[in-house]
Amino acid sequence: MRQKLITLCPNSFEIAQKKDNFSLWVRKKLLEENDLPKEEYLFKCKACNLQRVYPTKAVRNCSCGWKLTLVPSVQLQLPEVEE
Repeated sequence: MRQKLITLCPNSFEIAQKKDNFSLWVRKKLLEENDLPKEEYLFKCKACNLQRVYPTKAVRNCSCGWKLTLVPSVQLQLPEVEE
């Protein structure tokens, strides 16, 4: 991560204070406007071999009950898929 200093007016500062994670919110808003593909991370379940791709490295549980393990050497750049 890299830092970027921003200046807020008193009103926008009050709004920012109410965000649980203002930096994360700013990053998400910037990426929404950007045409670059989003980072995706591959996880695998050691118990049932299920594989899933998620947008963050946050630990998740598999539907079988085991924790999904991040496949560390894989960082995929996938285009956004419309639903």
